[in-house]
Amino acid sequence: MKRNLYILMATILVVTMSELQTAGMLPDIADDLNVTTGRVGLLVSVYALGMAIGGPIIAYVLRRKSLRIVLTWIIAAYAIIEILAPVVPSYWWLAFARVLTGCLSGATFGLALTFAARLAPSPEQIGRSVSLVLSGLMVGTVIGLPLSHFIASQWDWQRCFYLLGVVALLVSVIARIGLPDLAKVTEDESVEDLQNLKSPKLWSRYLVSFLTIGAAYGSFSFFTPLLQDNAGFSADATTIILLGYGICTVIGNLIVGRFADAHPVGVLRVGHSALLIALVALSLFSEVKAVTLVMVLLVGLIGISMNPALITRVTQVGGTGHLVTTVHTAVITMGVTLGTMFSAFSMNIFGQNPVVATWTGATLTILAVIAVACGYRYSRVDAPHYPCG
Repeated sequence: MKRNLYILMATILVVTMSELQTAGMLPDIADDLNVTTGRVGLLVSVYALGMAIGGPIIAYVLRRKSLRIVLTWIIAAYAIIEILAPVVPSYWWLAFARVLTGCLSGATFGLALTFAARLAPSPEQIGRSVSLVLSGLMVGTVIGLPLSHFIASQWDWQRCFYLLGVVALLVSVIARIGLPDLAKVTEDESVEDLQNLKSPKLWSRYLVSFLTIGAAYGSFSFFTPLLQDNAGFSADATTIILLGYGICTVIGNLIVGRFADAHPVGVLRVGHSALLIALVALSLFSEVKAVTLVMVLLVGLIGISMNPALITRVTQVGGTGHLVTTVHTAVITMGVTLGTMFSAFSMNIFGQNPVVATWTGATLTILAVIAVACGYRYSRVDAPHYPCG
């Protein structure tokens, strides 16, 4: 089973690196296409928009097809578009390609996590399977941006697209050969998957995911100015600290995966408490280097690392169907995007000090705690059968 999970992890790794690649090559793309850096920065946003909207649509249209075949062809299509994206020297062509790859990425995330859940020996081990696959997200976050920056600085930004496209094509071949053929979803299971999306219990757990990831990313997006301008770390030291943050997310994800199945609510309670303490400490003591360093690493250890517990809680009430999982991926993606937007909006109102972003993250964390408490009355006994497992 682990071999299959590593293949799924590789698919998540590739699309995560692709999502972040333009952020590491902003000046290079801007100069080459003769547009502003700000407009190139929108390429990250349109990719996330494609993930949030296009992913569930693709999952719905292909819900009755073989999971292995669908995942294989989606990754292959992703690879082709990635290779073609830099061929035409036009900003709008590149933006269009990013929307398409974003749609395919959202579907890839949802399908890969569905596959991981169905490969779990039992529903009680879904969190552990998912955490291993999500390691691709954590590792991709760590190496995606610096790798794309390195390739662009050594050669050109187009070569990064070509390289990731070829790697994605290779992963699609490995997935086609290596992944098992799971039973297709029946009509009854497909209907049940769609019906589960109408459950208020499910959407209350989606809300917890949205707030949790929004809190973590809304703060993380402004860690660079926090570390350099407030705490006084050098640019090189900040790079090392952010690398340490990424390593902590990998470690935290694997640790949470060990406990997510048996104690998902307990994991979230501990995680939210630690995240709240870290963000408040960063807000109050951002000029103290030692405190800032420890708290930034703590956010990495427990922030987005709560993902396996969030996914476990969703499967408890919604099952592991394509649509439930892909919509959850879309909700998490919106948490990333809107969490950052909330922080940016707050900074426009209260000042450009990055501690405003950490206070915003703390507020979102408190709302997540309230959402967990309000939803805790929904018992696991009421959860539906796993429609696709």
